[in-house]
Amino acid sequence: MVEPLGPRDPRQVGPYRLEGRLGAGGMGQVYLASSPGGRKVAVKVIRPELADTPQFRARFAREVDAARQVGGFHTAQVVDADSGAASPWLVTAYIPGPTLQQVVAENGTLSSDAVLRLGAGLAEGLAAIHRCGLVHRDLKPGNVILAEDGPRIIDFGVAHAPGAEAMTRTGTVIGTYAYMSPEQIRADRVSPASDVFALGSVLAFAASGRSPFDATTVPAIVHRVTSEPPVLDGLSGRLHVLVTACLAKDPAGRPSTAEVLNRLSVTGGSGDRAAPGVPFNDLPTEPGSGPGATPTPSPTPSPVVSKTSARRLPRRTLLFGGLAAGVTAAAVPGYLVWRGSGADPDPGKPVARLGGHTHEIGCLAFGPDGKTLASGGDDDTVRLWDVATGRTITTYRGHTDNVMSVAYAPDGRTLYSGGFDKTLRRWDLRTGRPMSVVASYTDEFGHVGSLAVSPDGATLAVGVANRVELVTVSTGRAFATLTGHGGSINDVVFSPDGKLVASVASETGAKIWLWAADTGRHLKKLTGESTDHFNAVLFSPDGKTVGGAGPGVQLWDLATGRPEKTLTDSHPYVPTAAYRPGSAVIAGAGGAREPNTDDQTGKTVSLWDVSTGSVSTTLTGVMPKSRGDTYITAVAFSPDGRTLAASLNQVAMTEESGHSIQLWKLP
Repeated sequence: MVEPLGPRDPRQVGPYRLEGRLGAGGMGQVYLASSPGGRKVAVKVIRPELADTPQFRARFAREVDAARQVGGFHTAQVVDADSGAASPWLVTAYIPGPTLQQVVAENGTLSSDAVLRLGAGLAEGLAAIHRCGLVHRDLKPGNVILAEDGPRIIDFGVAHAPGAEAMTRTGTVIGTYAYMSPEQIRADRVSPASDVFALGSVLAFAASGRSPFDATTVPAIVHRVTSEPPVLDGLSGRLHVLVTACLAKDPAGRPSTAEVLNRLSVTGGSGDRAAPGVPFNDLPTEPGSGPGATPTPSPTPSPVVSKTSARRLPRRTLLFGGLAAGVTAAAVPGYLVWRGSGADPDPGKPVARLGGHTHEIGCLAFGPDGKTLASGGDDDTVRLWDVATGRTITTYRGHTDNVMSVAYAPDGRTLYSGGFDKTLRRWDLRTGRPMSVVASYTDEFGHVGSLAVSPDGATLAVGVANRVELVTVSTGRAFATLTGHGGSINDVVFSPDGKLVASVASETGAKIWLWAADTGRHLKKLTGESTDHFNAVLFSPDGKTVGGAGPGVQLWDLATGRPEKTLTDSHPYVPTAAYRPGSAVIAGAGGAREPNTDDQTGKTVSLWDVSTGSVSTTLTGVMPKSRGDTYITAVAFSPDGRTLAASLNQVAMTEESGHSIQLWKLP
């Protein structure tokens, strides 16, 4: 995904006009750009702290010169560079096509024949790199683009000449652990055999959907790479033999790229060669493999999946798109598990797990058309997701502390966010740019903990400290302040007709406060039996019922003010709940927020049938094992009620795999 240029980004690098951000890695920022002749290219600009080192510039120049020599059909060409610029830069060719990571995530694993043919193309690309005296050092599914004419190896950002001093200090590990060779992890001398090891891991991923050394923690991955045999489930026959040989712990025991090519050559017909006479882009995926989406015909096939399964893939993937390989990168592939959109999934079965936030995810909101999902987290970012593909559209940075609330304008053009930094911000969803800071608050506890937009888009309800401010969107000014709560505002919502505002706070007793939306006049207070507070408030789709979530979900009839029922389940506390649009169903979730508790419900969401008061369905999130207790902080339904999102977090996690968004498709 191309993000807009920031205010500090250059607009021109050498003769290349920059158009947007593609990603960032350990060495610098990568941009989409146009050459003077109008060709699309990717420009990597080196970080200033590296550029200030004379030794780095010399090594950068040597390795760029070597990379320029890499040719062949299976690599991306270096087309320009300037090692003497104030900020050294490197320009590479633009390669259309999805990455192997995306193909497997969206369409499932590849057939054995397809993997063997993929291996032939990658081995040829590695051979071209090695002939120039380079070792790639970061071959992984995200660095393999499946162009229409075959696979391309991208990102020479960490390529290195064997025997030469590395660009980084001695002992630094460069690459992605799940695909590194043992000697690379130990920071020993690397050789072309290191790339062969990575090739084996990449082919195993293509066939099985995971790294052969996959684990839930980096130390566990490192241990498996260096000390344990690979897990090669799903591989058999010639493919199993080849991958096993590539993954030998001893570099001397691995085949050379020439030997790999000899086994996989597509020009001959011996039994040890891969599917002679079958066009590269006609090779099918494994029958029944992958998430299970029904293939749909497409006029633009992916090169290693069948023509019938490539419709959902992006037509273009930029050369450095999604670059994340830095000095200490430790990304474990397979974090996004998207199950496609062709066939209805089994009821209650997760369809996607979105990873990107590095700390707790505290809030979620679907766009008015249901095509996008916004999330805010304790990593100070707001992220916008494409619901159909599960990919990040953009990441908004501007908050300087935890993002606690997000809300869309009804027209879908604007997103509001509030944070612990005491600011209310507005983002333009059409351009991806920040629009303004709507308000800043000076209270000691003036964090913006909750947000709601009226159905007509004219009014914002902002939960600030222990009050709610009603703000006119057109002026940005508050016309009413709702006070009286005995603690910080936990949640605020408008009724479906926009006439009422409901709020709940962290105060003694389960209370829902009701206000007139046009004047801010206090109307009534609904009090439950529990001494514990409500954490969320929700109106039924028909506007006749209001409920509070916390000690179960308690419901009141708005017309009479009388309690209707209390919904309970195995969760000891329900901090988040939402009504399903168009139906009498409520989703509620909870879980442990402290380690070593006895609560085993952290991964589950209950769906209550309000008419009966009983749980009709229990949805279970998919999280890594042995990563601490799980808890859910937010749930949200899409406007059509067909998709449910929940933010799953794990206690004491510092890696992004401990914080993700789970999506379910509902019947």
